[in-house]
Amino acid sequence: MTTTLRGFDTFRKRITLLSGGLLLSLSLVLVTSFYQLTSTRLSTASGEALVSISQSISNMLSANLMEREREILLLSMRSSLYENQDLSELQHAIDQIKNSYKDYAWIGFANVDGVVLASSNGVLKGADVSQRPWFINGRSGPFIGNVHKALLLENLLPKPKGGAPIRFVDFAAPVIGENGELKGVVATHADWAWVREVLLSSLTEASKRKGIDIFIIDNEHRVLYPDSHFPNDIEVPKALPVNGQFKSLLWQDDEEYLTSLVSVRSPESTNLGWQIVVRQPLSIAMSAVKEVHKLLFFLGVFSTLFCMLLAYQFASTLSRPLERLALTAKSIQQGNRKATFQDDSKLSEVTSLSRSLQEMMSSLLEREQSLMQMNMTLETKVRTRTAELEASNRSLEAIVRQDPLTHSYNRLALDEALLDEYRLAQESKRSFAVIMVDADHFKKVNDSYGHTVGDIVLQKMAKLLAVQVGVKGMVARFGGEEFTVLLPNTSAQEARSVAETLREELEKEEMIDGLYITASFGIATYKIDDSHYEQVLNRADAALYIAKEQGRNRVVVSA
Repeated sequence: MTTTLRGFDTFRKRITLLSGGLLLSLSLVLVTSFYQLTSTRLSTASGEALVSISQSISNMLSANLMEREREILLLSMRSSLYENQDLSELQHAIDQIKNSYKDYAWIGFANVDGVVLASSNGVLKGADVSQRPWFINGRSGPFIGNVHKALLLENLLPKPKGGAPIRFVDFAAPVIGENGELKGVVATHADWAWVREVLLSSLTEASKRKGIDIFIIDNEHRVLYPDSHFPNDIEVPKALPVNGQFKSLLWQDDEEYLTSLVSVRSPESTNLGWQIVVRQPLSIAMSAVKEVHKLLFFLGVFSTLFCMLLAYQFASTLSRPLERLALTAKSIQQGNRKATFQDDSKLSEVTSLSRSLQEMMSSLLEREQSLMQMNMTLETKVRTRTAELEASNRSLEAIVRQDPLTHSYNRLALDEALLDEYRLAQESKRSFAVIMVDADHFKKVNDSYGHTVGDIVLQKMAKLLAVQVGVKGMVARFGGEEFTVLLPNTSAQEARSVAETLREELEKEEMIDGLYITASFGIATYKIDDSHYEQVLNRADAALYIAKEQGRNRVVVSA
């Protein structure tokens, strides 16, 4: 101990050393505690925000996959299209479907031998596809293929911008004849570019500025998106978090990222094993805490140096009444905040020292209050940021469930409502009805008046349906010019009355000057032996096609 303090052999030096050490220790304890608390809270809030983004994207991809599978199943079940020898009606239906969804690169029907008999724009007509996975798997049931490069269509389709290879996701379903025999396989190739549109709609500008990246990987951890990394230019860490969780991981570029993972729910027919991985550089996620930590560190060092200078000056004025000052200091050390360093000595040195020590004590108390206030301020900022993220997520959820053209509910919202109504019907034994509505000859409207007028017709049609149905049910755009009306606690007769009213009102509604349209209606109600809500949809859809075949502009109730 004597050797250690040999360079501090004066009272003023030892006082200065002691004061500086105490202040520096206090600063380090306060700053360290504050940093640990805020970093933990901010890391959790940022990680939960990434999980929320991952979940939103997963929901949208799942909805898209199920909608595409639904469309190919509906096309495969329209048995009348495959009965004619020339397949002209099938060719017309294929062209209509392709035109209704821009990301369908190819749609076709192959017979049992794998020869393409009908296809969009005649592409690959007559080609042998018997060895293609979609044909092999599609013969036995609905099939969704993983992402793959274009093979037969590579040289038949226009190249994407930037020269990137064309990639598809295949959707296929068997076509069964009326005698139960396999007639062939109908399939679509969906352009992988639709995934980019889904992700761009989910990632806000604020998220981009925060360095947030989104990846889609398969069950072997191969990167499917972004396209520029296809198939494996970047490696995703093996030790990813469990589904719905997040953690900090070291990536291939030796940078640490806050990483979340959510699995994409595949349709029941196929387990694709896709997963959404969202990452954000940990340096960006924790930047606010680090800035405050740096500020507190410099303030602590500055305050320590400043107080050490004061202590040095105070110690130089000491002379005789050291015992009284020591007793006062001891009283303060024991927690007596009311004690003061005032001394009645007439020595100017002691009076000056007493005043300085009192000022130092006040400075420490003020600094303590300042640190507490800064802590409260940062906690308020963290709560505000969390509230903003939650509001952004709620807004994103609302957008996900709304059709952008008609502002009606979309298929995702319809499926959720149907599932809730199906469960309620099972529990309460009460019925519900589904009305499928399809505009008659809508392609002629687009061909004669243009797609802009066609959009206006769909918007007015959606508004009329919503006004007429009101609070009795829910109106959703099912796809193209087709709408679905869900009527809870409604019998078939009541649903027919509603449908007739809708049909009559729609027939009278003038869309634009001189343009009137009609619509066909198919009705189905819940049956107690239904094992899934989609069975009600299928019956309503079948009734709709009967209404079309019987001459359109009519209501047909499913048996």
